[in-house]
Amino acid sequence: MKRHVIRLATVLTALVAGLGLVASPAWAADADLKVRSSDDANGGLGQTVSVSLGIANNGPDPVAADAVTLTYRAPAGAVIVRANGGTNCQFNASRTTARCQLAAGWRGEIALKKSGDFASRNLDLRIESKITAPGAFTVACDCDPKKGNNATNIVVNGVTKPVPPSASPKPSVKPSPSASPSASPSATPSETPETTEEPGAEESTDPVVAAPSEPGSSGDSLVSGMMLVGFGVVLLGLVGLGGAVYLWRVRAGRDDDDDDGGGPDMDATQVIR
Repeated sequence: MKRHVIRLATVLTALVAGLGLVASPAWAADADLKVRSSDDANGGLGQTVSVSLGIANNGPDPVAADAVTLTYRAPAGAVIVRANGGTNCQFNASRTTARCQLAAGWRGEIALKKSGDFASRNLDLRIESKITAPGAFTVACDCDPKKGNNATNIVVNGVTKPVPPSASPKPSVKPSPSASPSASPSATPSETPETTEEPGAEESTDPVVAAPSEPGSSGDSLVSGMMLVGFGVVLLGLVGLGGAVYLWRVRAGRDDDDDDGGGPDMDATQVIR
């Protein structure tokens, strides 16, 4: 009986240790996504151009079925025609931004690539006015704790940073000469002020690359949840071990009672009497 209890305790200890390792956040590896974009897209007003955007996984873990969010911001002066490689896309009213999920085709191609090799898709843009600032492309996944390489610029017509607006000259107002002498000059100016076209409302001077959004507490919640699971498994193992020892002691006590319950043996003389 004692050997069975020792074996049971050994098995429970090994089970608790194994589950504790599984629940430990330090044990789990992660994916490491990175992005890049081409900078050779050029076009005139009204034309549609394509910018090649690439995603690679440095590993060690694959992306698998984890949700990957793609965020696009068109360069100032352009609108998004189509975000190839994205699915369930949501555009703003002016189609200057889009938020999509990584489509199965692009996900599968990334999985087939070697670690660090890029799989690319095109972002189609239509040039509406002069390009005055680059756009941005960002990927986000809970499976990727390294956010430093998750964003890149979207460059069209070689514009890699915001172009400052040109200064408008101040119009000069001169009184018109009156035919008859007058004490005060005429209120109507003789020259029309010169106006300079300002950048449109859609032209943005946002920073070159928007910082990728990170979930505020999802990482902490995951760690806390996994730690609670680990503590629960350890507690369950200790309760099971205590129960096994208790059952062994009860069984041992019953065996001792059975040995002592017969009393002293009676000899033949006592039986005759």
